[in-house]
Amino acid sequence: MKKSNVIGIYVSTETESFLAEIPHKSDTLILKSDGTFASGFYGIGNYNVNYGILTTEIEWTYEYEMGQAGYRTYFNNKVFEKPKIILSSDLNHYYEKIK
Repeated sequence: MKKSNVIGIYVSTETESFLAEIPHKSDTLILKSDGTFASGFYGIGNYNVNYGILTTEIEWTYEYEMGQAGYRTYFNNKVFEKPKIILSSDLNHYYEKIK
């Protein structure tokens, strides 16, 4: 993936997740070109992307009531599909790029 493909607006699939660190209802994630993001679930924070040959990883950090937290995952960018940020592959839970 290229940086221009990463930046944009993503919407999560709705699921009742048992994992506390991922959204359990629909959420919008906005990745900005300056390395910051905004999300209804995570709030405002910073992200870093590691562009690999086969896998592109993303890690974001954000503040919450107990201090600072983070989450690390990866992109799924199949041909003829919109880019997705995988939250839980087992639950088919992800953010899909819409813009």
